[in-house]
Amino acid sequence: MKKTILFFCSIFIFNSQLVAEHTKLSVLNCNTQVYASRTDTIQFKKHDPKKASWLALIPGAGQIYNKKYWKLPTVYGGLGASGFLVYYYANRAIPLTKEYVARINGEIENLNPDWADISNETILNDRNYNRRNMEISIAAFAIVYALSVLDACVDAHLYYYDVSDDLSIGVKPKLDYTPFYGTITPSLALVIKF
Repeated sequence: MKKTILFFCSIFIFNSQLVAEHTKLSVLNCNTQVYASRTDTIQFKKHDPKKASWLALIPGAGQIYNKKYWKLPTVYGGLGASGFLVYYYANRAIPLTKEYVARINGEIENLNPDWADISNETILNDRNYNRRNMEISIAAFAIVYALSVLDACVDAHLYYYDVSDDLSIGVKPKLDYTPFYGTITPSLALVIKF
């Protein structure tokens, strides 16, 4: 009798440990925030959109936090290209501005000898062209930077979004019966499956 009770007690304890292990695994698989067992409690951190936005102030850090590594070349490429264009057009506009100001003020010692045969109007037009392109490049840099921060925030919000095969949308034909008139009306129904 004692052996039978001991046998059933050992099966019960072993079975309860298996159930606890299964509960632990199922809790882990469901992306739940709290991992519970009999002995300890471990808190899982939720994916935070605010943290992703703050990290995105450093270009690319928000994308790394969201584990969207394939977006890094886009972020750095956009910022690098627009930053290079700002540098390029600024290096062309600044000397042209100094040349034009020196010509208007009559400062002969500050004139560039390479541009001696170019008219004041051409210098002014070139300066305006390069300055306009520099300002457009600054705006492009700001837009790419803002979009990278916005992208990190949106990705963090949609981090746990379900994109399984069970989600679908479709259009199906439908027949509606109107009992008052006794008619059947054909129509189309928008079917959304969750």
